[in-house]
Amino acid sequence: MRRLFSVNVAAAAVLSLVTGTAAAQTFTPPGDGKRLFDGLCQDCHGANGVGDEAPALNHALAADDAALRKIIRDGIPERGMPRVRRMTEPEVEVLAAYVRSLGAGRPETVAGNGDKGHALYQRLDCASCHVVDGAGGTFGPELSKIGQRRSPAWLRQALTDPGRLKSKGVQGILQNGFSEYLPVSVVEKNGSEVRGFRVNEDSFTIQLRDAQGKLYSFRKSDVTNVDKQPGRSMMPSYKDRLSAGDTDDLVAYLYSLGRAK
Repeated sequence: MRRLFSVNVAAAAVLSLVTGTAAAQTFTPPGDGKRLFDGLCQDCHGANGVGDEAPALNHALAADDAALRKIIRDGIPERGMPRVRRMTEPEVEVLAAYVRSLGAGRPETVAGNGDKGHALYQRLDCASCHVVDGAGGTFGPELSKIGQRRSPAWLRQALTDPGRLKSKGVQGILQNGFSEYLPVSVVEKNGSEVRGFRVNEDSFTIQLRDAQGKLYSFRKSDVTNVDKQPGRSMMPSYKDRLSAGDTDDLVAYLYSLGRAK
């Protein structure tokens, strides 16, 4: 198959010399959409688009075909998705078609019980930090459609080792140009400390939101230390607080959110 692919590419190149057209603009090998996705998109969006650092793609997408091609062509730099490389229009077309086809796939099978996971979510008071369908706190990310955006494996890691996550895209790595939910400790000159996540920052000031939702703004010249803590999370780990079965149930509930019943 690889040899046949090489022969076809060579033939297309000869054709381009004869006709004066760019072969890359006229020749698209079969299966190129998956090959492009695996090479350019899989590291962030997960194998088969199940979601990883970037949102899952294995569900119906809100973007129409023109918008999807534009996203693939230009990226969304302000949301953490760069344009990976310049792509030809045939490549954009086949990659967009492949991404669209991922939405026809079935969601992953999870081991847990979503109803039990919902009860556990309530018992752990997760709503004190997270919103689901308009109810809950705003300290952490909204979870109303988290099952569309993340894979079960990602959700499990979010529960057991949240500091290792580097999310991209929706509720992702960039917000106002900065890492979202980056923990920061600020020590004022009087010795008092404020902990929270960074909301915004420039060369002279930094703004934080603490666990109670209170906003703080500091001039850097007026504090003794600003400690940014990548690799840590304001969310506690539940690795040693939940049994394997409870973790499965909570993952099942979270993965159900935003998905068709």
